[in-house]
Amino acid sequence: MSEQIYFSLYQEVPDYSVRIFQSAHWVLGNGVELEVNIIGKSHRVISRLGEDCLAEFITCFDQDLPEHALESVCLQPGIVHEHEYRSGSLAYRVNVKHVSQVFNSMEEFTGSLGEISETLTHEFMSSPDHSGAPLPFTGLALNSDTNTFYTVHTYPERGISIISRTAIDLPVLSIAT
Repeated sequence: MSEQIYFSLYQEVPDYSVRIFQSAHWVLGNGVELEVNIIGKSHRVISRLGEDCLAEFITCFDQDLPEHALESVCLQPGIVHEHEYRSGSLAYRVNVKHVSQVFNSMEEFTGSLGEISETLTHEFMSSPDHSGAPLPFTGLALNSDTNTFYTVHTYPERGISIISRTAIDLPVLSIAT
């Protein structure tokens, strides 16, 4: 399997048809609303506060994914994608890694995170030639107190996982008097 995996971020929800396997609606402690979707071995998280909106994807390359992204980064082994994006009242800090570790379960992944308030996960049936390996899964976890969500995408057949941490803050504007 040589598919490239990408992190993409859009300022609005792109016109892109997805097959949703699991879905949830979460609210961060600061009031930002998240629409969380597991779409195949990928995910989409739509973050909204009032008129401000950002849509995050981690997907295998798809030529139908719209090109007008704020960012589209091919995730490579050993390279951490860490960046802060600002859109309206949202400060969106993301850290995405391609790691040489396969989590056996969502519980194993969340056990490494500390306090979690919500999770969403979906396991995928494995092909017969990968018997004995853990089933691949995609999962998302929320810590609403810290305004942070986490994702994991496992690829047992490649011996890797893609993990991310995203914190969404509301920048405070200081007013000098």
